[in-house]
Amino acid sequence: MKTRFYPPMILFASICAALLLCSACSDDDFEPYTQTLTIASEQVSGIDYEASAFWVKKEGSNTWERDYTPISNFDYEPGYEYRILVRVDKIKNPGIDQYPYLYTLIKLISKEKKDSGVPPAAPNTPLP
Repeated sequence: MKTRFYPPMILFASICAALLLCSACSDDDFEPYTQTLTIASEQVSGIDYEASAFWVKKEGSNTWERDYTPISNFDYEPGYEYRILVRVDKIKNPGIDQYPYLYTLIKLISKEKKDSGVPPAAPNTPLP
């Protein structure tokens, strides 16, 4: 007896295979890593809510970016620019108002009293 493959059956098999492959990709594969950050001497201003945010340069970048990720074990003091080494962890099942990542201070590389010259932030400016 001759077996036939019909186009709808091939389409169905292709969709099932694609769904199986997509479901195999998940955030469970996240591996914590370390990163060097420069924290500006001023915090982000003009924010409408109580979340603290830092002006941050990530290693290899010369651009200040707003970063709302909490930094565990880090005692920030305005007026000082910091270079720090942090571990980046993903928070499983973060709350609606919680950031999905957490930085943990590993090492304070430097703390220098200076004006970082961060860009002004106006109220209600969108996130970068």
